[in-house]
Amino acid sequence: MKRCIYYFVGIIFIFSCQSPSSKSPEVNPDLRDSILTYLKKFDNNISKEENLNKSFQFVQQIENDSLQIKYLKTIDYRALSSNSRYYLKINDLGRHLSRKYTDTISLANFYWNLGDNYLNNSKSDLAYFAYNEAQFLYNQKNDVGNYAQMLYNLALIQSQAKDFTGSEVNLIKVTEKSKEVGNFDLLYKSYNLLGITNYNLRNFDVALKYFNNALQALGKVDDPDLYRAATFNNIGNVHEKQKNFELAIKNYRKTLATKNLYERDPYLYAMALDNLAYNRLESGETQNVLPDMQNALEIRQNIKHLAGISISKIHIAEYYQFIGNTTKAVQFAEEANSTAQSNNNNRDILASWQLLADLQPNTSYSFTTSYIDLSDSLQVEERKVRNKFERIRFETEEVQQRAEMLEEERTIIFLITSLIIILGSSVFIFYVQRTKNRALELERDQKVADEKIYELLLLQSARKDEGKREERDRIARELHDNILTELYANRMNLMFYKYKTGMKGDEKFGQLTDNLMDVERQIRSLSHELSNTYFDEHKEFGDLIQDLIQKQQLERTHQLTIDDSVNWSLIASAVKMHTYRILQEATMNIQKHAEASFVFIKFSLNESAKEIELIIKDDGKGFNNQKKPGIGLKNIKSRVDEVHGKISIDSKLGTGTKISIFIPLK
Repeated sequence: MKRCIYYFVGIIFIFSCQSPSSKSPEVNPDLRDSILTYLKKFDNNISKEENLNKSFQFVQQIENDSLQIKYLKTIDYRALSSNSRYYLKINDLGRHLSRKYTDTISLANFYWNLGDNYLNNSKSDLAYFAYNEAQFLYNQKNDVGNYAQMLYNLALIQSQAKDFTGSEVNLIKVTEKSKEVGNFDLLYKSYNLLGITNYNLRNFDVALKYFNNALQALGKVDDPDLYRAATFNNIGNVHEKQKNFELAIKNYRKTLATKNLYERDPYLYAMALDNLAYNRLESGETQNVLPDMQNALEIRQNIKHLAGISISKIHIAEYYQFIGNTTKAVQFAEEANSTAQSNNNNRDILASWQLLADLQPNTSYSFTTSYIDLSDSLQVEERKVRNKFERIRFETEEVQQRAEMLEEERTIIFLITSLIIILGSSVFIFYVQRTKNRALELERDQKVADEKIYELLLLQSARKDEGKREERDRIARELHDNILTELYANRMNLMFYKYKTGMKGDEKFGQLTDNLMDVERQIRSLSHELSNTYFDEHKEFGDLIQDLIQKQQLERTHQLTIDDSVNWSLIASAVKMHTYRILQEATMNIQKHAEASFVFIKFSLNESAKEIELIIKDDGKGFNNQKKPGIGLKNIKSRVDEVHGKISIDSKLGTGTKISIFIPLK
């Protein structure tokens, strides 16, 4: 739920939270070259401590914190691998700068390396603290892989300190996280350590289950041979504790059957060989048991494995005890005790004392007393270590709880802030929507006004035509009823006058009377023409268009064709109004921009498609049809959309423009 809240808040602040990008300053080239030179000498094993210290001194001169952290991580790893005496100073500065720069991942990395350093120097409590800090930081950054690795390191230290319960709790978490990130190598290690932990808790059946899980996990691990060999050895240990020596021997043999085991891991080889010989002894065999034990001891002495040397000598002592050679048994038991005490190996000190007590009954009291005292002191120390681990865990959990409380407070602040932003956005959206609604109302009022203007234009045209018709009728009546009558009367009077005076054969007189008769016919014909309707009703819209073209002063540059089949009186006023405005806008664009010498405008009726086709074509300079259209073309397209029509514009630079518009009749 919390993650969803952060996603929600993140979407709201996605733009406001972005900071301007800035390029980090580079390290001074001379300073960088000096650092790299000394590090190269270090890598080539040339005065490693001296060159590491010099590179560290130059790194401290870097002024940019983030770059200084970057170089510190480089030398921190080298100092760790070489166990340098400067390691703690380097790591301390790295952690200090990481906190200052709030670089959580780098801080976690420094703590991880610090834990490795303490673990290498047998300071398990300090190592536990460092790993615990690292796991807390990785968990904060949701770095699941490294978080799981730190939990494993903590569990390993707990297991070594015999805090088996705490180790098991952490290891179960490790298995879950390892599966989540697909880290099968770590999954194997966690199952294997869970087996060892339950082995020490004497939960042998549970231990075997975890060891088998570890073997299954190896199916997705690269080069699993050594891991598998170690697990077979651990399974042998469990069967050994259960006194099932045959199964123990079988698993130790599986370990030793691993290809090139001696060359690849002499520690494991010697351990398995010694375990195999000891279990054969426990099962009653003696043939080749001592040579195998001696071979294992020799390998351990060669590789200076002190813990292995002491356990090998204890097993050899037990062999001599088994065959009845007490002198040799005591000798090897005392050597085992001496070796164990030299490296503080309490497990083998106790085992050797117990064996010496069995071999020397006369002095067994002193050995038993020493055994009890050491065992008690070890229990006290182990309890102290476990308490220390618990205290570290408690303090970490307390810090984590405080961090969670702060995180919840930040979440509440984010929610309140986001709510305010949402309310503000809602008000803004409401205002914008209201403004748009007003604009739509104005646009609708504009359309109504355009229709009324068009109707007024039609009415004006009709009145104009009516006035023309009335005037023509009046002139026709005047011509017919007055002038024609007067002419006829005068011609008749002339004819009477001719007969009265007896003028005959006067050619001139006859020609004049014929002319008068011809004038009468012309006036009568003109009167008849004027008395007819000059324009049919369906040609009123055409008159409007003709007037429009004349107003646009295109009468000398256009050819206008109007199909007689288009009966404009049957077309809706809105369609005619938009058609008129489209033509008005198009002719205006041509006049303003086209620089055309010829314009062709055509109306036609497509009866099959039931639509009016309007074609406007010019031979002007044209334009790039891919560019964003201007206001004129936008207005034309908008009006075409209003009448649910279609528009096609074909224009190229230098070749003119052709606009084809198709308007449905219904």
